[in-house]
Amino acid sequence: MGKFSAFIGNLDPAAFRNEGLAVGVLVLARLVAVYWQQAFLWDAALSAVYRVRAEVFEKFLGSDLGFFEGSGGVSSGDVAYRITAEAADVADTVYALLNTIVPSALQLLAMAAQMLSISPLLSLISALVIPCMALIIVRLGVKLRKISNKAQLTIAALSAYLNEVLPAILFVKANNAELCENTRFRKFAHADLSAHLEKKKMKALIPQITQIIYFGVLFVLCAGSLVFSRGTFDSCDMVSFVTALVFLVEPIQGVGKAYNELKQGEPAIERLFELTRFKSMIREKPDAVDLDRVTGEVKFCDVSFKYGDNMPYVLNGLNLHIKAGETVAFIGPSGGGKTTLAKLLLRLYDPLSGCILIDNHSIQDVKLTSLRRHVGLVSQDITLFSGTVAENIGYRDLMTNIDMKMVEDAARTANADEFIRNLPEGYKTNIGPRGSSLSGGQKQRLAIARALYQNSSILILDEATSALDSRSELLVREAVQRLMENHTVLVIAHRLETILMAKRVFLLGDGKLEEVTRSSLLAGQHVS
Repeated sequence: MGKFSAFIGNLDPAAFRNEGLAVGVLVLARLVAVYWQQAFLWDAALSAVYRVRAEVFEKFLGSDLGFFEGSGGVSSGDVAYRITAEAADVADTVYALLNTIVPSALQLLAMAAQMLSISPLLSLISALVIPCMALIIVRLGVKLRKISNKAQLTIAALSAYLNEVLPAILFVKANNAELCENTRFRKFAHADLSAHLEKKKMKALIPQITQIIYFGVLFVLCAGSLVFSRGTFDSCDMVSFVTALVFLVEPIQGVGKAYNELKQGEPAIERLFELTRFKSMIREKPDAVDLDRVTGEVKFCDVSFKYGDNMPYVLNGLNLHIKAGETVAFIGPSGGGKTTLAKLLLRLYDPLSGCILIDNHSIQDVKLTSLRRHVGLVSQDITLFSGTVAENIGYRDLMTNIDMKMVEDAARTANADEFIRNLPEGYKTNIGPRGSSLSGGQKQRLAIARALYQNSSILILDEATSALDSRSELLVREAVQRLMENHTVLVIAHRLETILMAKRVFLLGDGKLEEVTRSSLLAGQHVS
């Protein structure tokens, strides 16, 4: 220390200050450069994931119902997890690759070139270590990929379970099923714990195993000492070669780390892009037409349909002609095909055989946007979104301009205007996720108002009055009765009062359609 102090004391203060400032500037420049490097890489990674998310969601919206329904359908919770959490995993993977591969590759090339310039023989001996390391890294990467895939599936299953049970909390409590659901949750959570713990252990093990490369360094040092003892090259060359070799270890480990990050992220990447590979069966023809106006005449011509190859026919050779402005009711057992008719008319599915005509145009020759603009639906499964009352009623024009006069007219016709005006902010009141701040009857009336706002020539009412109290049901039936004067209405119902509003009534079951008389309905022969 005394010698070092004496050395420092003999330095020129001005030169020492200049050297210190230069070092400080270099350190500061490095800090700024590292910041901009990190910012640039994260911008590139997150921008790439944003584009992937947007593409996946667009494909998701374009998928037909077969993607979601049936035994092979993808749950909404699984889809949400893929687009959110797994997309974030992809961003981490992309960042790790960009942040590691480029600098590691540059450092690897620089050190390898320096080693070759010093001693080609020792460089060749050193290169023998690389295949061994590559084999170890690849084997570990394959195993890590399998473990990561298992971990992705367990967390996706947990997410899907929560997405299923949380909206049904009322049903769970009403059935005293808290203990049952808690047990199910612990099962999913424990499976996720085991899978992720195995993954973390593997990630902790891999860096330790890759340290084996230092045994290769020792081997090269032994070979180098042998060469040095023979006087092939001097001590300065030996020190330079060993220094380059030590600096070579870090980028090799960096490349190995990047490879394992890629193998870890591969399951998330594959599951995310899997959503884009689904082939929709509902395809719009290039020359599909846009129907400006329709009178509302509907024909089902020898229509047959089933939901799977091994499933029975829901509709089998069905023929039906509904005149423009006519109201037709469909009754029958659950699963008899009533809602399937609505799905086919909206072209959410295509029939296996036969065709459906609107104003003598096959719906397969009509643009999907045009078809669904002219066919309105009020489903028994009420769908409302977080937003204002006006936004939910005017959902069709959400991206343009909602016509408030049409919103209020539709609400009055659906007997919703009175309760809406009693809300804290009237039509500007936010109704919460899935309309959680409204009662069941209020939700149903908003759904009816939304269909009325669309002003479709054809209206499908699928159990549209099922959630209304007696007073509201009476008022809505009167409103629907007025609609029947200038709309074609398909009513799917179980209540006799609603069924009797139709001009004709059909019993649908076992794939067949049978018209029933009003007298048989009044006698209670077909209504349960």
